Amino acid sequence: MSIPPRPLPLVLYDGECGFCTSSMRRWIIAGNGRLEFSPVQDGAGEAYGFPSDRPMGAVHLIEVDGRIRRGADAVFRMMALCGNFPGNVAWSIYQRVSLFRILSDWGYQRVAERRAALSKMICRLPHERYK
Repeated sequence: MSIPPRPLPLVLYDGECGFCTSSMRRWIIAGNGRLEFSPVQDGAGEAYGFPSDRPMGAVHLIEVDGRIRRGADAVFRMMALCGNFPGNVAWSIYQRVSLFRILSDWGYQRVAERRAALSKMICRLPHERYK
């Protein structure tokens, strides 16, 4: 399967999850046009092996070169791609400090496992596609 080139990194998330959608609204602002966002349900991830009818379990970042990152790895890379100093520092620490990476991955997984409960705590936002 040939991976289509991307003009911008693509962030795939669960558009039916209120917690995920709310988080992505903040990321869209932080990304300032440097990232493209799409709920997996819109089908934008199908060319990369993410069917629109199956849950992903984590946010995924598809880089312009086709590399796919998931979970905490995707989040810290997104921070760096937002183009600010704290994001670059966080990404650098995540890449270089194995204990930090292990704890970040563990923490991300704990939040992902509880996102349904977290969705009930926040106002559910309508499913929309953002560019």
